[in-house]
Amino acid sequence: MLKRKKGQSILEYVVVLVAIVAVIAWAAKEIIGKAVGKGLDDARTTVGNAADNLAK
Repeated sequence: MLKRKKGQSILEYVVVLVAIVAVIAWAAKEIIGKAVGKGLDDARTTVGNAADNLAK
């Protein structure tokens, strides 16, 4: 049986942690990015409508 080195174990934990953080960051970008885009589109529409009402 091979004896595991402590450094190797720490490296494995770091790799798993980085993978988890990457997945969370990607999911947040997808979910929050769509919500922010929709919010900006709604704001643009509201400002456009207000400008049209002022022009009348």
